[in-house]
Order: sequence, then C-alpha cells, then structure tokens
Amino acid sequence: MKQRIRIYGDEVLRKTASDVKNIDRNIAKLIKNMRDTMKSAGGIGLAATQVGVLANVFLALDKDRDRIITAINPRLEDINGKEIDVEGCLSFPEIYIYIERASKVVLKALDEQSKEFIIEAKGLLARCIQHEIDHLHGRLIIDYASDAEKEFWKEKLDQLQKK
Repeated sequence: MKQRIRIYGDEVLRKTASDVKNIDRNIAKLIKNMRDTMKSAGGIGLAATQVGVLANVFLALDKDRDRIITAINPRLEDINGKEIDVEGCLSFPEIYIYIERASKVVLKALDEQSKEFIIEAKGLLARCIQHEIDHLHGRLIIDYASDAEKEFWKEKLDQLQKK
C-alpha cells in the first residue's frame, strides 16, 4: 500500500528515528508499504521517517545488482573518500542541492529476517545510503545547502512549507 511521503516543513522529518527492537509483522508491513511507495514515486531510496514512522529503517536501490536493500538499524562502519554531486529528495520535490559525501561506505544493518549483513557501497549507492541515514537522524538536504542555493530555492522551499 502506497503511503504519503512527508514533504519539507513536516516536523516528523526533523525527528530522530528509534532502533527497531523486534522485526515483526508491523515492520514487515511498513517495509512492504515503503517499497510500494518508493517504486511508485520513482525514488532510489526512502527512509521510514519520510512516511511518518520513527523507526530506523530505510530502503535503497542497488542498481548494479538490480535489488532493493532493506536496512534495519543501519550503522556506517567505515567511510572513505569524498565527492560532490547533486542530490534530490522525495521530500523536496524538484529541488536539487550539491552535497559532499563519502565516495565509499561500509554499511552494517539487519535485513527483514533479522540477519545482520555488511555491504561495501560506492558511487550512487553509497550516496543514497548516507542520504537515507541522514533522514533517520533528522538531517535533510537543505542542511547542506550553501547560502546561494538556499536563496535560489527560497520560493520553492517556502511553497513546500505551506503545504
């Protein structure tokens, strides 16, 4: 079932998610609904906070392996390198910000079967993982924007906050 993606200005986007204690039917349903929502929105990642749920869960599209990674209670174990690229966000429709992020990350998390996994990601997947973990900590792409970018997007940001 598709869920409503929360847009910039919604206070839930600034909240910190809590670790999932028990991967039960409710979490399984949340993940299924997040998958449907992400696919229907054409996104490459989605954090639970973006659908109004304060659970440490995110999804990320791994295009190289043609799969969606489900990460529960994610932690970055290692980060390396730096690269600047433009990012969009389903919670910031039609807004794009240049952000410096690590070019490689090592992610440790639980999957839907409560099994721990570790993956090394680079490029777009590494960027997506960092972006979604930011969401789980209440950090948004606008927090990385330069003053010039904030000014450039001011009108659109103001419109989003009024919705």
